[in-house]
Amino acid sequence: MLHVTRRHFTRVLVDLPHTVAFQNLSMLLLTLMALCLDLVPAQTPTWDVDGQNKACRHTKTWVVYEGYFGKHYCTETLEDCKAHCENTAGCKGVEFSAEWSWAGLGTGGRCEVWFVDINVTWPDYTKHQVTCLRYHNNPLQVKKLSFSEGLTGACRGASSTDTSVCYYSVHSTQPWQTAWYSRPKLTLEDCKKRCSSQANCTGIEFEEETGYCEAWKVPITATSDVPGYRCYRVEGTGTEATEPAVVYP
Repeated sequence: MLHVTRRHFTRVLVDLPHTVAFQNLSMLLLTLMALCLDLVPAQTPTWDVDGQNKACRHTKTWVVYEGYFGKHYCTETLEDCKAHCENTAGCKGVEFSAEWSWAGLGTGGRCEVWFVDINVTWPDYTKHQVTCLRYHNNPLQVKKLSFSEGLTGACRGASSTDTSVCYYSVHSTQPWQTAWYSRPKLTLEDCKKRCSSQANCTGIEFEEETGYCEAWKVPITATSDVPGYRCYRVEGTGTEATEPAVVYP
């Protein structure tokens, strides 16, 4: 993949007299041809080499805000966690915990897909075998999705009782957070954006009071009557958006 940098356009605009740029069409075409030849290769996506026993943080080691990332449970390996990130537009890195079954949230590990820059880590974090890795030069863009009007209740799979944390990624804003630690709640549009960033997202479950959001990975064919929740199915998938993949908030 190739792209033209802003430097190239700036150089052309500076070096090219206005009289030539706007009056001499042949010279302008020659300049554009030269510009097309002066292309640079797009940067290759890469991962950090080592982040073992480190927990991801955005700015300070003691700040843990769940709105910064989405959580994928039932993730068996670090490579599976990295695949979640590579299939998510706007992903800046991952935090992977290899053993999470003790929390009663399914077998396998827990994967955080981060949507903000990981500027610091908490070192020597051996609890639950945590690994933090940054992902550089993510090439993906947010997809343009259309959603249904929304059904009352929580999303379910094949029936009203068919649900599992393996079916979706969780996006939350910590309803238990204290006043001094307050952060904006995720909105319905934020939740839709998280789904639009996730490859093969089938819909969202959203609870407005706390800003709780689930981005589903399996077909949604039923709902369960849970007060305060609404379920929105993806109805159509468009092309990639032209704007940068900014998924937070």
